[in-house]
Formats: sequence, C-alpha cells, structure tokens
Amino acid sequence: MNNINNDNLSQLTETLFKLNNQLDKSIQNKQAIINKIKQKYEPRTEFNRWRNSEEGKLWKEQQYQKQKQCCAICQAKIELKWSHIDHLKPISIYPDLSLDTSNLQIACGSCNTKKNNSEIY
Repeated sequence: MNNINNDNLSQLTETLFKLNNQLDKSIQNKQAIINKIKQKYEPRTEFNRWRNSEEGKLWKEQQYQKQKQCCAICQAKIELKWSHIDHLKPISIYPDLSLDTSNLQIACGSCNTKKNNSEIY
C-alpha cells in the first residue's frame, strides 16, 4: 500500500512540475505580448500629452505659419483648428521619433487619415 501511495505521489509531483513549467512559459509569452502593446501605445500617449501642452500648441502654430497655412502633403490651404500634426515616420513603426519635431509636419485631416501608417519623405 505504501508503495502505491509513493508512486502516486511521485506521478502527481511530476505532473505538477510539468504544469508549473507550462504555466511559466505561458506567462512569459503573455508578458512579451503585453510589452509589445505597451511599446506601441506608450509613445502615442506621450505624443498626445505633448500635443495638448502649451509647448505642443505653440509648435503647431509656428509650424503652421512656416508651412504658409498649407497641408504639407497636398499643399491645400487649411485652418489651424482642423489641422493635424502628422508624423513623417509613423509612431507605430518608429516609436522613438514620436516627440522628435523634425519628424512632424502639419497636414489636413484627410491627408493624414489617408496616409495612415505609411511614410512620406
């Protein structure tokens, strides 16, 4: 009887170790996915915070004047109120450039939406 209990206990222990290893691997995989999502969205949050700050608003006004109140993509006259700050190299691909003003331009909403995640130089 004691032998049977020891065998069962050994099997149970082995099974628990295997399940624990599987669980650890699953947690690591999920953490990697979470980190990728954070890397993608954290720069967007930082950019939005800057865009809504006094510094961001001042940059937008100055850039709008430099571009002679025109969309950098289609060259149409645009109103500052409806213009977008566009990333030449998109945040989704180049998150480290999200706040680099040399990577920013003023665009009309239509062009910025059409451009989506593509790059324009």
